Amino acid sequence: MSEKTKWAGIYLLVCSIPLFFYFLPPLSPDIISHKAVANSIFLVPYAGLILIAFLGWQVNQTRILWTALFLLSFYFYLRSPGLFVITETGRIETLQIVSVAYPLALCVVFFLKESRLWSDLSLARFLLSLSPLLLLICLLSWAPDLYQKLMFWGPSNPAQGSRLPWLCLVAVLLFFLIVVYLYDPKVKNFLVALMTTLVPFLFISQVCLLPPPLLSKVPTSFHIVVAFSTITLILLHALLRMYWQKVYLDPLTAVSNRQAMDERLHTLNGEFSLAMVDIDHFKKFNDTYGHAEGDNVLRMVAQHLAENLGDRVYRYGGEEFCVVFEKSDHGAAQEMMEKTRAALEKRKFTLRGQRKAGYSASKLLSRRSEGRGKKVHITFSVGVASTTKTHRTPEEVIKRADHALYEAKEKGRNRVVSAEK
Repeated sequence: MSEKTKWAGIYLLVCSIPLFFYFLPPLSPDIISHKAVANSIFLVPYAGLILIAFLGWQVNQTRILWTALFLLSFYFYLRSPGLFVITETGRIETLQIVSVAYPLALCVVFFLKESRLWSDLSLARFLLSLSPLLLLICLLSWAPDLYQKLMFWGPSNPAQGSRLPWLCLVAVLLFFLIVVYLYDPKVKNFLVALMTTLVPFLFISQVCLLPPPLLSKVPTSFHIVVAFSTITLILLHALLRMYWQKVYLDPLTAVSNRQAMDERLHTLNGEFSLAMVDIDHFKKFNDTYGHAEGDNVLRMVAQHLAENLGDRVYRYGGEEFCVVFEKSDHGAAQEMMEKTRAALEKRKFTLRGQRKAGYSASKLLSRRSEGRGKKVHITFSVGVASTTKTHRTPEEVIKRADHALYEAKEKGRNRVVSAEK
C-alpha cells in the first residue's frame, strides 16, 4: 500500500465524523449544551482555515491559500445566510450553485501553474476560479429554464432524496481527474486530502438543502461546525505533512535527507549497523549522458533502496546514501544489503536521451533524442559497519562504514564489504 493510499483511507475515516454525529444525534445535544462550548466551538473552523491560508502562503503555495479562503467564505455564508439571501428558495439555489462552483474552482486553481501571490497569473487564477460561480448566478437570473436543465439533467427529481445537482457530481469527477493526473509532488498529498474533504463538504451541503421535516433534532448549525472542523483538521494535517517533507525529505529522490538521518542517529541506543551506499561510476555517467539522466538514476536507485529497505534509507549527499539498521545485527544488515545490491544489478535503466562529450549546445539540442531507449545497468558499492566496544557513536560507525565503502570500490565496485569487527 502506497503512502498516498494509506493517508487517503485515514482521511476518509476521519470524514465519517460529521455523518456519525448526524445519524447518532443523542450524542450532540450534550456537547453543545455547555455555554462555553456553544459560544466558542463555531470559531474553530475560522481559526483553522485562517491558519491554513497563512501556512500555504508561507510555503509559497497560493493555491492552498485560495482554497482556504474559498472554504472560509462558504463557512461564513452557511453561518450567516441572512446576509446574502432573503427567501428560502434563494437560499437553496445558492447552496446548489456553491456545491457545483466549489469543485470547479478547485479544478481551475490546481490546474494552473503555481505563481507568486502578487502576479498576473495569480490574479487570472482567482478570476477564473470565480467564473463558475458567477456564470451559474447569471444563468439563474437570465435563463432559469436553461439553468434547470444544466444543473438537473439527471434522471432523479431534485426534490426527492438528494437535492444536490447532477452537475455537482460532474464537477467532483473533474477534480478527481485533476488529483489523479496532476504531476506536482509538492501538493500531491494535499490534493489527496482535499479530495477526501469533498465528502463532508457535500454532506453538509445536502443537510442544509433538506427541508426542515427531514432534518435531525440536532441543530443544523452544529452539523456545519462539525463538518468544517473535520475539513480543517484534515487539510491542516496534510499541510503540516508538507512542512515535514520540506524539512526532512530530499526533493530530488523523495527519500529522507541528511538532516532527518542526523536526528535519527542521535536517538539510537544499543547495537546498530550502518551501510554507506555509493553509485558506481556516477561522474562518468553524468559526463556521458548529462545531469538530467544522472538525476533520473539517483531517483531510480533511491526508489530501489526504499522498496527493498523501507524508511531506513537516507540520502547522504551527491550519489551517496546511508541505510540505518536499528537493533539489527551485523550479519543481517550485510545480508539485506547484498540482496538489495544483487536485485539492482539485474535491473536495467532506460535512457531518455544521450549526451556525448564535446557537443556544443546547438549540437546537443539537435541530437537530444540520440541514444533514447538505450538500456544500461546501474550498480552500487556498499560499506557496512556496526557498533563495537570501542566504536559506539554514530560518527565512529559512519567513519568505519566509509572505509569499508572505499575498500569495496578498490576491489572492483558492485559489491558489499563489511568493516572488520
